[in-house]
Amino acid sequence: MYAKSLVYASALVGLAAAQQSAYGQCGGIGWTGATTCVSGWTCTYGNDYYSQCLPGTAATTKTTTTSAKTTTKTTTTSTKTTTAAATNPTPTLYLCGDSTMAKGGAGDGATDGWGDVVPKYFTGITVNNQAIGGRSARSYTREGRFNTVIGLVKAGDYVVIEFGHNDGGSLTPTDNGRTDCGGTSTETCTTVYGGVTETVLTFSAYLEKATNSLKAKGAIVILSSQTPNNPWEGVTTFPSTSNPVRFVPYTETSASRTGVTYVNHWLYSMDLYKRLGASATNAVYPNDHTHTSPTGADYMAQAFIKGLSCGTSTLKSKINTSAASVITGSCL
Repeated sequence: MYAKSLVYASALVGLAAAQQSAYGQCGGIGWTGATTCVSGWTCTYGNDYYSQCLPGTAATTKTTTTSAKTTTKTTTTSTKTTTAAATNPTPTLYLCGDSTMAKGGAGDGATDGWGDVVPKYFTGITVNNQAIGGRSARSYTREGRFNTVIGLVKAGDYVVIEFGHNDGGSLTPTDNGRTDCGGTSTETCTTVYGGVTETVLTFSAYLEKATNSLKAKGAIVILSSQTPNNPWEGVTTFPSTSNPVRFVPYTETSASRTGVTYVNHWLYSMDLYKRLGASATNAVYPNDHTHTSPTGADYMAQAFIKGLSCGTSTLKSKINTSAASVITGSCL
């Protein structure tokens, strides 16, 4: 399978002359970028969909099972393999987001963000919650908060980015400083905010710019879709999950474009709320339909952990055994 993946990737990229930078993606099914790495780095197999430039040279072990027998094939290109995990055995997990993730939630004394609760579900990793209330992908960028995290991360650290609640709206007639430019690619808008002319990017562009900068530092990035507003508010029948708010698919697309893991936090949260029912869900929204009580923050942390556990990110290896009793439901 791995050999077929490499052949498929090679057929797509042809004789690409460019070399991938440190910790960049260099292969996988559907990959169309560079398949060789800069000097001192080797394209190392992660899974059929993702290979990454890691320090040194790599040893790859691939096991294939058939009805008749199981065959294990190991290809070694060096006597030593160095990975991000080996160079950073005690990584930090940085969280970038808004009030639904931030410590203290909306700052009203009654709510909390899931990023303040999620550390109890991890072992062997330090959680640094950089989320702050009222921010969008745009304002988090403009205020230099992504740059702060980029300056802090080391190779092998993890970063979860989750925005959307504050990214909607319009730039006219009054710009609130948070609204992104419309579109999903390289579109730009010009506005004046705080007396300063600003070129506004799309939601997707802000996520992808931050993700690529973090990857260049060797960070392992996860793009997570926003949590839902209270889906049981004012209804007796649970709403369909087939048409989420637009920033949910935007986040998934940006994850695909940048070659990082996507967690559909919105969908796993909706699944949890459906199973909880109207009464229990309504009870965790004390003041509005966006910000949860500490109990609700724990529900959102559980939904993130469930989504993470169903994905391929190596961060899921840090989920501890105490999380097992709360990670309920099927993988979606």
